Amino acid sequence: GLDDFARVPARRTPMRSLLPLLALVVTGCATAPATSDVLLRLAPASLGHELALQQRMTVTARGRSQEMAVAIESDEASVRVVIMDFGQPLLRLQWNGQALEESRVPGWPDFIPPERVLSDLQLVHWPIGAIRPVLPAGWSIEDEAGTRVLRSQGRPASLAGRTAADPAEPDHVAAGYRVRLEPLPRSAP
Repeated sequence: GLDDFARVPARRTPMRSLLPLLALVVTGCATAPATSDVLLRLAPASLGHELALQQRMTVTARGRSQEMAVAIESDEASVRVVIMDFGQPLLRLQWNGQALEESRVPGWPDFIPPERVLSDLQLVHWPIGAIRPVLPAGWSIEDEAGTRVLRSQGRPASLAGRTAADPAEPDHVAAGYRVRLEPLPRSAP
C-alpha cells in the first residue's frame, strides 16, 4: 500500500532542487489565461474499478525536468496519493468525492496546488465518460488516436497521451509544462 511505498528509499534529489523547476512551472502557469484551466474533482467510484499504481512522475518546464515518485490507490470510497522525492513523502492526498485532505512537507510550493495533482491523475486514469459530464460550458474532451484532448472553446488546453504500451503525458499546452507518468521499475529482491 501507500505506507509501504512511503518507506521505500529512492534515489532522488532533495526538495531544495525541486523548487527551481516548480518555479518555472508556475511562471508558465502564470502566463496562461485564466480560462485555460479546469480542475477535475471526479467521484472515486466513477473510475469504475480499483486502482493501485506506483509511477515515476517527471515534470518538464522550459527545458528543465524533475523526477519524483507517485503512488496512487483508488477504490469506491477514496483516492489516495503520495508524492515522494529523495525517499521522503512530500505530499499526501486523500479525496473522498467531497473533501480533499492534504499533508505537505514544509517547503512544498503553494503554487502547485493539490487539486492540480488530483486533476492530472484523474485526467489520465478516469474514463472519458466520467470526465465529460463534469466539464464546464465551453469545454470538451475527446480521444484522438490514443491521446486525450481537453479543449476550451475548441482550442487544446491539455493533452494526455495514454496507451497501454506508452507512458501517460498530461501536457498543459496553454500553461507550458508537461507531466510524464510511467511505471516505476521494480527493484530486485
